[in-house]
Amino acid sequence: MIPAKAITYSQPSPWIRAHMREDFDVTACPAGSRVLEVGCGYGKNLEKLRERGIEADGVDPDPEGVAYCLDLGLKAQTGSAEALPFPDGMFDHVVLDGVLQFTEPCLALAEAHRVLRPGGTLRMVTQGLGYALYTLQVRRGLGRLFGARLLLSTPWFALTGLRLGDTVCFSHRRLAALCKSAGFRVGSVFEGRRHLAMPVFLYLEAHRT
Repeated sequence: MIPAKAITYSQPSPWIRAHMREDFDVTACPAGSRVLEVGCGYGKNLEKLRERGIEADGVDPDPEGVAYCLDLGLKAQTGSAEALPFPDGMFDHVVLDGVLQFTEPCLALAEAHRVLRPGGTLRMVTQGLGYALYTLQVRRGLGRLFGARLLLSTPWFALTGLRLGDTVCFSHRRLAALCKSAGFRVGSVFEGRRHLAMPVFLYLEAHRT
């Protein structure tokens, strides 16, 4: 059976939705542009881009998500953020929506820079320490362990490049520095709503030099 609509796993909780900025649309790219979404999942953003008249490609390491996108008639293929299966300078925009924290950031950003045309735009949403603090405070059992590991993994990863789990958090300074090291000119970094004085999400727009 062909799926009728793109889906997202998992749907964000009311608390998550309440801490997301409504004035930053990661898919706000001009009609007619060529866009790559890294970590396209089950096609939520690819579908939005297509509805806006944008030629969009997706890449994701999960073959099930890629197959779902293909059944929707969306363009997607299996691959990793650290080794994008596209030639140099192919895209006007690259989108990373809640993805960078699961990658090796230096490699993923270098690849995003490589596949962008000169002057192309990187648009990104990622998690801040407020997300980890909320997870540690509210969840129980393995969820609380995840939050504690996330808080410990973030400074450890910054110091050593090694993770204590599968994901980390960023500060706006760290995020900007990573993008600059990859060759981007950072246009703006926004902090979203805060939890215990720390931003839950970070939003960035940068340009390939």
